Amino acid sequence: MLKIRNKNDKEAEIFISGDIIDDQEGDFLSAVWGVESGYEWPAKIRQQLDELKGKDLTIYINSDGGLVNAGVAMANMIARHDGHTTAIIDGWCCSIATQIFFAADERKMPANAYLMIHKPTGPEDGNADDHRKVADILDTLQEGLESTYRKAKLDGVTDGQITAMVNDETWLTGEDAAKIFKIEVLEPSEAAACAAGKRPVNFKKAPKVLQFAARDKPEPESAGDDNDHEIDKAKINIALALAKGVLQ
Repeated sequence: MLKIRNKNDKEAEIFISGDIIDDQEGDFLSAVWGVESGYEWPAKIRQQLDELKGKDLTIYINSDGGLVNAGVAMANMIARHDGHTTAIIDGWCCSIATQIFFAADERKMPANAYLMIHKPTGPEDGNADDHRKVADILDTLQEGLESTYRKAKLDGVTDGQITAMVNDETWLTGEDAAKIFKIEVLEPSEAAACAAGKRPVNFKKAPKVLQFAARDKPEPESAGDDNDHEIDKAKINIALALAKGVLQ
């Protein structure tokens, strides 16, 4: 969930944690149980940024990604902010969430945090012609995503290396990432050890420590009341929406 903490008149902190969805799903979630839903969407961060105009921002990220269009929109909002922006990875920053990370003026991550980049994926319905069109769209989307990574790469790192990393689903610790991108490495954070969310087992090459943590994470107990039932239905709807959209 997105949280904001004002440090003073000139500085503020934003915490982005959760799956990234679009405004339509965000509006639905707000109607069901308010903005404290564990999801992020463009309209929510736009409202917060409007309240923080002119302030320097530190943006803490712990997200495993979501919809490409929503993540790119959020990244562009960060890039347009009129104050200095610093992005810090709290635990992990995966898929489209990396676009938000690289949109900041400065980027930092603990040595034991994770950054993951991979190819965008899309819906699988339709005939052969539909699939060819989707493949072309995904290639175009990948080119746009890679352009962000290329801007942040160190001298000596080639465009071909960036493409190969995206194609291969590449996981990087803070120390690894600093060898490829313009990133400042911070001292290891205890919080990073708890980075595993609810989807790492679906990533093809997630580090074993994250896969283990995800499998062992206990499922929340249901209270069995009407409110829990509505929340369960909402989560199912969001999952379906994510499946239909273009994910990263």
